Amino acid sequence: MAPEPLKPVYWIHGEDRAKVDRAIQRLVARVEGEGGMPPERFEASEMTAPEVRAACEAMSFGGTRLVIVRRADQWKAADVEPLIEYLDDPLPTTCLALVGEGGPTPRMLKAVEAAGQVLAFGPPAKANAKERAAWFRSYVQDEVKKYGSKISAPLATEVVTRAGRAGEDAGHLANEAMKLALAAGDDAVTKEQVEALVVVDPEAKAYLLGDHIVQGDARAAFGVLADLAGGSEQTNVYVVHRTLARHFRGIAVAQQPGATTADLGRLVGLNGYPATKAMEQAGRLKPGTGEWCVARIADLELDLRLSELRHLGNSPDDGERFVLEVAVRDLLGACRG
Repeated sequence: MAPEPLKPVYWIHGEDRAKVDRAIQRLVARVEGEGGMPPERFEASEMTAPEVRAACEAMSFGGTRLVIVRRADQWKAADVEPLIEYLDDPLPTTCLALVGEGGPTPRMLKAVEAAGQVLAFGPPAKANAKERAAWFRSYVQDEVKKYGSKISAPLATEVVTRAGRAGEDAGHLANEAMKLALAAGDDAVTKEQVEALVVVDPEAKAYLLGDHIVQGDARAAFGVLADLAGGSEQTNVYVVHRTLARHFRGIAVAQQPGATTADLGRLVGLNGYPATKAMEQAGRLKPGTGEWCVARIADLELDLRLSELRHLGNSPDDGERFVLEVAVRDLLGACRG
């Protein structure tokens, strides 16, 4: 059967970057295979929507013109109006591919669906934390199955948990799944193989601690602190401090008037779902809470380095753990309002 004709526009997005990249490669190969021109590649941070529109409207004398725009999700709603107007009557010799981790704005989505197609690879954009965890667990199971092995749901969840922040990175999880499948062969992946091959991210529990603090859940927060203080999940106090600082810097930026996820990427280095989560958490807290927490975490650093309290206890880090617990108490109070 002959393939469907190329559409004038595609919005290709999702956190499964490997599949996003494969979709773009297939699109490039098809355009060139049908006698089209090599793709013109742009970055949304470097090109405005009017400039991209001008590239799309340029006449082609060598077959289909393919215009690829990366990080298109960083454009704000007002930025994309020229492209929405273009999609009312797109040039038939141009194929526009808009690529990003996130989906389009509502008006842009409507325009793309009317003129072309949206291709999504990853958990749904509006999935909550539980739904996202289920998606990544299933993703690990599917990736292991791809190599001829299998892994139980609880062990797949353990893989995601041990990966920490990288547990939200489909590409990283795909590599972990491949390692486990090759080790297991035709048998099912075992708990021993997961423990031996999947390295625990030292910041994994610290990220969870930040979430519990924002939720005002003292019991869960101090439970995580206990895990961080001993056992196989013991994490250096300074690693916890660094993770909390980044977490609340993101929230502080997100609480600024008019802040966007693009601002979080530029100022804090948070992109994709971590940026979206920071925006959501910022909305649940009283204005100014993020900045107060950043200041308290800065005091925590001084206490860890200079306070006499850091010398308390018998073990070398007893005092540092105590200073951290006091800071978590204060952060919980601020987030509870």
